[in-house]
Order: sequence, then C-alpha cells, then structure tokens
Amino acid sequence: MAEGSEWVDRTYSLAGLSQFIDEKPGHVSIASLVKGHPDSTILFMEDVPRTMGTVSNFFLLVAAADLIDKGVLDTDQMIKRSDISKYQLPDVYENVHRETFSNAISRGWIDDGVLKLKHALELLAEFNDLALADYVWWLIGEEYWNNFKERLNLAYTDLPLPFSGLYLATAPGIQNESQQELISKYSADRAGFEEFVISESGSFNDYDAFRESVIEKLKRNRLGSTFMEERDALAVFPKTTTSEMTSILMNLVNKELISPEADEQILEWMRWPMKRQRPMTRNFTDYGAIFDNRMGLLNGIDFGTSEYTGDTTVQAVFFDKLPIGFWFHMSSNHMHQDFQQRLIFDPAMIERMKMIAGRHSERDLVDE
Repeated sequence: MAEGSEWVDRTYSLAGLSQFIDEKPGHVSIASLVKGHPDSTILFMEDVPRTMGTVSNFFLLVAAADLIDKGVLDTDQMIKRSDISKYQLPDVYENVHRETFSNAISRGWIDDGVLKLKHALELLAEFNDLALADYVWWLIGEEYWNNFKERLNLAYTDLPLPFSGLYLATAPGIQNESQQELISKYSADRAGFEEFVISESGSFNDYDAFRESVIEKLKRNRLGSTFMEERDALAVFPKTTTSEMTSILMNLVNKELISPEADEQILEWMRWPMKRQRPMTRNFTDYGAIFDNRMGLLNGIDFGTSEYTGDTTVQAVFFDKLPIGFWFHMSSNHMHQDFQQRLIFDPAMIERMKMIAGRHSERDLVDE
C-alpha cells in the first residue's frame, strides 16, 4: 500500500498528474487526435503495447454491432440475468457486477429476470462488468474472431478474451503455480495461453464439478495472489497501443469502421456519460467513452466534441503497472477520467501535455 505513496501528495491536481506523466513515462501512453486538425495531435509513448483491461470490451461492441447489422443478432433478443451471472468469479470485481444489475433494475431494464441485448450492451460500455463481457464474448462466438484483426487492419492489438478465463489462468491459487512461473510460461507461448484462457472460461460455465471446485478455492483464498502479483499478472492480458486505438476510433467517428449504421450504434452505446452524468453537457456537445479501473491499471478510450471549439477529438490514455499506493489514490479520485476529458476541452491542459509530449519526442531523437 505504501508503494508510490510519495506521489500521492503531489498529485491532488491534474497539473501534478501531468508531472507524474513527465517523470514516469514508463507507466503512461497517450494518443489524442483532433479531427481535421493534425497539428493538434498529442502523442506520448503511443507505440508502447499496454494492457487493455476492459477497454477490450470496445471490440465486443464492434462485433455485436456488426452481427446486429448482418441480422445475426437482434437488439431486442432477451437474455437471462442468471446466464450472465454464471461467468462471475467470487470476489473478482463482484461489486461491479452488483452495481451493473442494480442500475439495470432501477432503469426498468430487467423484467422477470431477463433484459434486452441492447440494454446489456449499453451496460457493458458503462460498467464493464466482467461477467457480462464474458456472456457477450461467448454470444458472439469463438469462430467470429478468426479474421477480425484482418478486417479491422489491426497490427498491434490483441483480440479480446473471456475475463473468467484470464483470471483463472493467472491465479496461483487455481493453477498451483507461482505468479512468476505462470507469467513466464504464458509469455513463452501466447497461442497456447489464449487457448487455455478460452478453455478455462468454457469449463467454468459448462462443467459443474470444475465450477464448484473453482468457487470453493476462490471463496477460501480469492486468486491466491498479492496486490502486486495481481497487477503484474495483467502483463499477459490482451494488449494494444494508444496509437492504433485512436486510429480505430477515428474510423469509427468517420463512420468508416463497419458500416454507417453499425458505427452509429457503437457510438450510441458509448455515449452513456452524456445520458448519466449531467455536468458533461457543460463542456461537450457529444461525448462517449469506455474506462477501466483495476489493480495498477487505469485506462480509457473516448471521443468528444468540445462545447467551446466544436472540434471532435478521439483519444486513448493508458496508465499501467502503477505503484499500488499511487493507484489507489488515482482510482479513488477518478483522476484518469477527469484528465482525459480535460484533454478535449481545457486549453491549459492541452498545451501542457503538448509541451510534455514534445519534450519526450526530443529526448527520443537524442537517444537515437
């Protein structure tokens, strides 16, 4: 808990956070692109592969919109809440699962234990519930992902994987191996790791004996890892670069990703902040996002049109491998979300980050 605590008192303001970014570039990647204004681009460690966390749910939304567009899925098809909850691992972000469905109930989206797919996908964009993400992953189907990277022209982005499988595969208490041994093994065989993750998720959902054994172990000792080990295990989770993510987002806002209709559907699911956070309309005429917050990691992708300039910006901002004490501080204050939003509408923050990004570009040239 003390790890990184020296930065806590220095980062109660976003100016302090920008100083952390300047001094600790190994933890941060930023890509911010303004549509029609390439001179306004901010790039900072943008080609460093970093763990996506639940930002990978963006690709679930893309796949779902594609299949809806093709008529394979129907936005009004009904989903049993119990079928979603089967993917929930005990004590693994279980509070998010409860919050997701508490909000679904308060909005009148659940009737007799079922909800519509369109509501499930909006909840996924807003809350990033791991069990819901897994349900959608399996609903889309394993075969769908076979040519997905080629279709979207992804060079540096890993495909999404079921979170139940990811956490089970990297849990020392489940695999009976040390965290270091697991990371080393999986890093050496990425394809084998991905197959194992999918298999673990499928087994947890389909085989009662395996499921009961896993639930018993998790209830007794959760994942069997420390805070630091849980953070370090994210190193084998799917990755991307902020550069590639903003390229995808720019295609999305230009309605050139899947189809104009499918792209608008994805944007609409991501617009939950405009619907749920009233102050957003003070600074934005349009805004959408997917954020993540898990041990040592704070990520976000967003698009927004500034109320003041009318310019539209797409962004990806990833903080990873953060010191635990500092992560708790940032996490509790939602600093990454505030920082990311201000990069769209706050001239002072934009100029400050341009200066920092420019300074690091000059250092890179010197290093070369």
